[in-house]
Amino acid sequence: MPKPPEPKKMEIIEKPVFRADYEMQLVDADWLKGAVKPKRFIDFIPEQCILCEGCVDICPWYCIFMVDPTAVEESGNVALARHMGPTDILFLIDDNACTRCNLCVERCPTGALVQSEVQGGKKKTGARAMGKVAGSQKAS
Repeated sequence: MPKPPEPKKMEIIEKPVFRADYEMQLVDADWLKGAVKPKRFIDFIPEQCILCEGCVDICPWYCIFMVDPTAVEESGNVALARHMGPTDILFLIDDNACTRCNLCVERCPTGALVQSEVQGGKKKTGARAMGKVAGSQKAS
């Protein structure tokens, strides 16, 4: 009878060192807007989405969500819930958390996510970063 393998020793992982010497300072809001986020945004084309959730998986900032219709109803947003069917999925991007790293755009297999430019200093109106996707579009 073969001898069972020796158990491996558990590797001890040290906790990260948190700095206590960081000095907080106020930053000029206009500088921060230009320095943090480029003048572009993620645009969403609901008709091309197959609900594969590749964008959700790859987002390092956890700012992309696919929300079930029951959650929309429970949120109290009656106007939005009225427009959603029982199998629809609401696609959301939290623009405050999004850094426009473009990973979701690169990951999308159907081109449902694209990067667009802000024109005239204002963001485009409409389903820019939010849209309803029919559940029937889900890839098998």
